[in-house]
Amino acid sequence: MSTIGRRSALRLIGAAPLAVGFSAGAAEVQRAREGATQALRAAAHGQAYQPKFFTSHEWETVRILVDLILPRDERSGSATDAGVPEFMDLLMVDRLEDERGREYRQTSMRGGLAWIDTECRRRFGHSFVECSPAERVALLDDIAYAKDDPDDDDMPEPRDLRVRLRHGPSFFNSFRDLTASGFWSSQMGVADLGYQGNTFVAEWHGPSAEVLRKIGVE
Repeated sequence: MSTIGRRSALRLIGAAPLAVGFSAGAAEVQRAREGATQALRAAAHGQAYQPKFFTSHEWETVRILVDLILPRDERSGSATDAGVPEFMDLLMVDRLEDERGREYRQTSMRGGLAWIDTECRRRFGHSFVECSPAERVALLDDIAYAKDDPDDDDMPEPRDLRVRLRHGPSFFNSFRDLTASGFWSSQMGVADLGYQGNTFVAEWHGPSAEVLRKIGVE
């Protein structure tokens, strides 16, 4: 699986504040982000974050997964550096939404992580955390960009494999979107974008020649 890349991941979030698969609104995302920021500050002073929803095994799995999606590069830090796992954990336990929505989100997350472990044990004899980097990539290659319709005859994989993997793409697509949402709502993600909004421009001289050439209106 190739990582989604900084620029490509922006297409995943578009104008929406959060991955639809985990059904949360802008206010809940904001609360989770504020909590994650506080957790990062506390960690910088030696106060390790204690997950409120994820088990210790799930926490380790999530941290590996988000960094496979958005690893550290020459531009900025990784998803874990930006507090994405903390963001996810706090979103899972947000108390100001309706209970049914929270339970749905928790079930989707916990079930998806359990599915990944089950498939890894079937293939490799151990959990995702215990997999080698090559084994992790082999699994994610099958689910990262696949469709989740086992009856789609245009897919190259055999139907029996598509049936067995039918839950994987749906979960991973939502998890990937959630990772992108968590990263680009963070201070690190905003800096990565080079956002310079609310900057006063004393005088406007029009677009540069480079921009005009790019859009073909020289």
